[in-house]
Amino acid sequence: MKLKLKLATLGATAVMLVGGGLTAGVAAPAVADSQAPQASLGKERVLVASSGDFTAQSTWSKATSWGESEGNIYSTYAGGWVKDLAADGYCAQVVIEWYGTNGKRDTDYSPQACPKGNKDDFSKKPGDSTHWTATGWAVYMQKI
Repeated sequence: MKLKLKLATLGATAVMLVGGGLTAGVAAPAVADSQAPQASLGKERVLVASSGDFTAQSTWSKATSWGESEGNIYSTYAGGWVKDLAADGYCAQVVIEWYGTNGKRDTDYSPQACPKGNKDDFSKKPGDSTHWTATGWAVYMQKI
């Protein structure tokens, strides 16, 4: 009985450690494009675009085997769409990390596009109740 309890405790601890690693914050990316599989859960997060210069509108377009997204981003607004391309039981989603002055930071999530073929539009602004002007951003597409 004690062995079963110890194994159950070890399994729960492993799940907590893996889960904690998956939800940890991501620093501003230094690479223009990367793919990072997350554990063995089939989840992935792909850097789509990043910038620190909002002198002009920026656009993105990204396709993988499991999802696709296109959009526009400014210092005060981002909008676009995300589409699920695979019948794999996962959804495609866009994540926008906004960076501002004095350490301001906000993370926005698009709707989860699923099942295969589903396409969802979204629009986001930096800040939650009080919107502010971002000085940098990173756009990711993730399989969740």
